[in-house]
Amino acid sequence: MYIYAEYLLLENLAINYIILFITKKFLKVHTTQIRLLMASLIGALYTFVVFYPSLIFMARFSFKLATSIIIIMIAFNPKKSRSFIKVISAFYLVAFAFAGTSLALFYIADIETYVGGGIFYIANFQLKFLIISVVLIWILFQIVWEYVENKNNKRRAFFPVIINLNGKEIEVTALLDTGNSLKDPISKIPVIVVEFLAIKDILPDSIQNIFLKYKENSLDAVVDTMSCASNQMKFRIIPYKSLGKENGLLLGFKPDKVIVKSERSTLIGEVVIGIYNDTLSNDKEYVALLHPEILT
Repeated sequence: MYIYAEYLLLENLAINYIILFITKKFLKVHTTQIRLLMASLIGALYTFVVFYPSLIFMARFSFKLATSIIIIMIAFNPKKSRSFIKVISAFYLVAFAFAGTSLALFYIADIETYVGGGIFYIANFQLKFLIISVVLIWILFQIVWEYVENKNNKRRAFFPVIINLNGKEIEVTALLDTGNSLKDPISKIPVIVVEFLAIKDILPDSIQNIFLKYKENSLDAVVDTMSCASNQMKFRIIPYKSLGKENGLLLGFKPDKVIVKSERSTLIGEVVIGIYNDTLSNDKEYVALLHPEILT
């Protein structure tokens, strides 16, 4: 079998560039086209070491790893070790995914391939298969990346919140809800909405009994609570529309202390806790909604 050097060089140059370009797009790192082309050319030239017996030792894993490091340094020039590890990990992930997708296409299309002596060669290479591979891997990474980003964003949006009332303290998991615009209508203090079951242990028994009696937030629950326990807590009545009702009433109170645990725990001075007698999250990932103004 004959292998034409110019075809091998161009094929590897194109594939290396595509892998580096996809890596750049998904990591959203800044680099130039010249850097990507130079790094791609280094990778393409490295392929030729297998054709020279005196250089066959460079086909070992250690030299392959060193070459990939050089490629990453030329293409992206990461300044910190953490950035370098992130880039090279993404580079290998894209390369393996691209190789797997391409091999699957070649197998389905019954295209002759050759593996040996440290090289992988495709007989009768057709550009359309390269384009299809690129499109498929791009779609795959879009799906996976979106899933990972959503998970990371949700994780960053969760905050442990400590609520203290009359010497009792409880910790709940709150979601930073940008759609939560609830405020006490009189003082304009932001409201943290908390499920009743998550907070009931720090509430007086008389108030617990009322919320257990009325399974939903209702005017009757508000009236009964205000009349029987107004001397124990500072109550607020908060109208709402964002929790499944057009004209709902949420019973709230001013706690003695609220601490939001973030990178630096924040003691909140003025806040109202709104008691929601229902479920906020079906998967139980959080039991409270944090007002966005609280962290700012």
